[in-house]
Amino acid sequence: MNRREYIINLAASPVGMALGAVAVSVGGFLGIRIGPVVGLVSGLATLGGFLLILSIAGAGSALAAAEQARRIWAAARPRLDAARDARNRLASLRVPDPEIKSLLELVATRGTVYLSACESARSRDPLAEDALTESVSIADLYLKELDGAATEKRFGLADADPFADVKARTRSALLAQAAVLEKAAMDLSGGLSPADRMEIKESL
Repeated sequence: MNRREYIINLAASPVGMALGAVAVSVGGFLGIRIGPVVGLVSGLATLGGFLLILSIAGAGSALAAAEQARRIWAAARPRLDAARDARNRLASLRVPDPEIKSLLELVATRGTVYLSACESARSRDPLAEDALTESVSIADLYLKELDGAATEKRFGLADADPFADVKARTRSALLAQAAVLEKAAMDLSGGLSPADRMEIKESL
């Protein structure tokens, strides 16, 4: 965090905004009593003094860091919501092949674990969110191929767009995305698996 970001985040923090309101009140009071220029200068000087005191006391860094983390987390929310939508779509897809359906459920389950880890760590991994989105695309391609093959079979048509080994390739692709989600969730959880975390809890 550079100095400009530090000042912005400190001023935007709840404490900074409260002190800013006090500074505005002081500036407004003196502006009415003495003059607008004096009021403006006094307000800015008051706010600057408050921020300087916080910085010297060591509280400024903590407040600025907390505000920065809050902003980053707020900016991440839409992306996590999109990832949650992708996870929900995977969980609700109707697929005739039980093995592919099971793999879609595996990706959806690992997506749930990942999103829970995000909430706990208040952080995210863009690769995991891409894995959920990519899994939806993989599932759509698979279902599109099944529909096309069924239509061609019904009307005795030749395969106009061959997709060799569709099941094997879909299976491999979904397993790869599931692995990405598993790693992301583990990294956000401090590198500990659910079994590791349970062992720690049991040992306490």
